[in-house]
Amino acid sequence: MSITAKAHELLSRNLLLPLWHAQRQIRPSRRAVASAIRDGLRFRRSAAAWSDERKRQWILERLRFSVRRAYRDTPHYREVFYSAGFDPFADFSFADFARLPVLEREDLRAAGKRLISQAVPRDQLKKDATGGSTGVPTEVWIGPEEMGWKESGGEYFMQTIGVPTGTRTAMLWGHHLDPHSTDTWRERYHAFETNSRWFDCLRLSPDTLAGYHREFARWQPACIVAYASAAGHLAEYVLEHGGEARYPARCFVTGAEKLLDEHREKIARAFGRPVHERYGGRDVGYIGFQMNPAQTLDYDVDWANVLVEPETGEGESSILITKLHADGMPMIRYRVGDIGRFPQTSRPGHPALVLHEVVGRDTDRIWLPDGRWVTGLQIPHMMKDYPVREYMFTQRRDYSVEIKIVPKRDFSDRSRLQMLATVQANLPGLKIAAALVDEIPRTKANKWRPVVSEVEGALKKSA
Repeated sequence: MSITAKAHELLSRNLLLPLWHAQRQIRPSRRAVASAIRDGLRFRRSAAAWSDERKRQWILERLRFSVRRAYRDTPHYREVFYSAGFDPFADFSFADFARLPVLEREDLRAAGKRLISQAVPRDQLKKDATGGSTGVPTEVWIGPEEMGWKESGGEYFMQTIGVPTGTRTAMLWGHHLDPHSTDTWRERYHAFETNSRWFDCLRLSPDTLAGYHREFARWQPACIVAYASAAGHLAEYVLEHGGEARYPARCFVTGAEKLLDEHREKIARAFGRPVHERYGGRDVGYIGFQMNPAQTLDYDVDWANVLVEPETGEGESSILITKLHADGMPMIRYRVGDIGRFPQTSRPGHPALVLHEVVGRDTDRIWLPDGRWVTGLQIPHMMKDYPVREYMFTQRRDYSVEIKIVPKRDFSDRSRLQMLATVQANLPGLKIAAALVDEIPRTKANKWRPVVSEVEGALKKSA
């Protein structure tokens, strides 16, 4: 690290960031959030060495508090508990908790204001929304307690892997949805005090990646926080134009999308640095983090903030989330829309402290007419031997599949025919068509979804 880089890090961590935290404590509008951040960090540090049994006992006590608060503060949950014959003031068990109905996105939208806490002043609530990758964006309201515990979870993870706020960090992220937007002076100053720089990943091209590669080599970030596919494309560029890069100094952190195995492998070859995946969503916050990817790709669940459970006792199951600090909008047994691979001992209603894998979205599967399906995880294996930069499988309601392909330079008609033969062998009986395109469309949140099926929605409507 250069003298200038070291000086900036010392300035950020020893002066600018402490001043920032101090003014958050002073300002009445930010005081509650700042206190929750401090409480969240302090608790996670003190509980780091707890046994699994002690963690589960704490989660049960906190769950009882959260359920009772939801009953007191929201008309929606008073009705839900009454309809389910559930007494929130009893010393219920995890098995009792599993009897409560699952909260669907449609339920959340239909409940509207009846799901917002009546105990938190409206001016202390912040509205947030998902990116709408599965259709209509889901709006949620977050109170100061949840804001603080969510932020402290992210910071605790970064501290644990050795890149706390103030460390030189490049954000290869979706900074501005509007390509003509510019940073305000406040945003520029906050980037300076946190020792971070933003690099737009919403509009990538070979020239853009070349520019980022040169700038990263010059600036030498310690950590790059990136959309998973953007990190993968940067690695592909480096490998195609000269081999191994000498940045970042410590690690990559990826999120927003599932990190494909081929992208992880390319990042390892191009940069020689560990890749920590973090998993979460805007509607529920951080859920889990890969703390030590050299030893395991399991996610450590942020159990201090969310209860994570499988919907069923099967190895792969829909992921359900209960927020433990949701002061603004309680969300109990909420289906996030992802499929997870849980430990064998996991059961509905009981907290999972580890998540082996996030398999993909509920809709990231290709359905066969007999009711079976092919998981989206199999698609990268079908495509890995062909000169394809990106792809998207779209299954229509008649079960046919259209494949959009962004080809590499050596893609040929022979490549196309061989690829179609491989796909057809794995998707028997389906009509397959392929088209070459310049780019793959992104979701509203600019996420790459390589597999999208319209069949599941049709099946639900006909059920």
